[in-house]
Amino acid sequence: MSIALAFSVRAEARPTRPRFEPTDLELEDTGVAELDLQFGPTHGDGPGGNRLLLPDFELDLGILPNVELDLDGAFSLDHYDEPTRRMASDALWMAAKLGLWDSRDGDGPDAYAIGLQLGPRIPVLNDTHGIGYGALALFGVARARYHVVLNAGYVLDPGDTVRTGRPSSFVGGVDLDLTLDARGSWSLLGEIGGAFYTSSDPNDVTATIGFAWHVDEKLDLSVIALGGAFSGADRVALLVGASPKIALW
Repeated sequence: MSIALAFSVRAEARPTRPRFEPTDLELEDTGVAELDLQFGPTHGDGPGGNRLLLPDFELDLGILPNVELDLDGAFSLDHYDEPTRRMASDALWMAAKLGLWDSRDGDGPDAYAIGLQLGPRIPVLNDTHGIGYGALALFGVARARYHVVLNAGYVLDPGDTVRTGRPSSFVGGVDLDLTLDARGSWSLLGEIGGAFYTSSDPNDVTATIGFAWHVDEKLDLSVIALGGAFSGADRVALLVGASPKIALW
């Protein structure tokens, strides 16, 4: 990786704790993969300082009508505006998203749904140890113009050692997708997510708002603004995103 060669990639403990991002309950069709990418600068007042996301990513692959495989992670250039800049990464979350129940009857737009997302969290670039785990319960409400999904769960991340220094938290949040026009070309996107840490890490609450342009059935583009309520993490960010889809089988 050319970027990795240009900057230090020696093992470093993660200076900025990962923020909790609420997820949705839209499972991909069987054999369809979607890659959600977000790039952009963040301003932080914690030890991680300002950083560039290169990128924040999520890969979703439909396995069965009610089963999706997700890979969720982030690479960043921390302290990009200082001589101490370095490459870092969040833990890679390898999760299964399961649709347990859906009230939809026929082709009507209104529905309620219940699901789970769970799987291991694996260290990548940083000097962290141990395999973590994430588990979320999901409750979704769909209407003709909007989708709302409530998230609640628990996350254990890799830490300084296998037995100690591992961030652990109860997490919760809301994911919103509101269609703005009759053709469904534009959407308002919003999230509020928080983490209550049972470890020594400070609690965290972040919110995002932005817009998505559904170019066609195979591509979405987005612009997202982020704000964080507490110190020690990303406080302000502006991210641009692209979400291409492809049918693999």
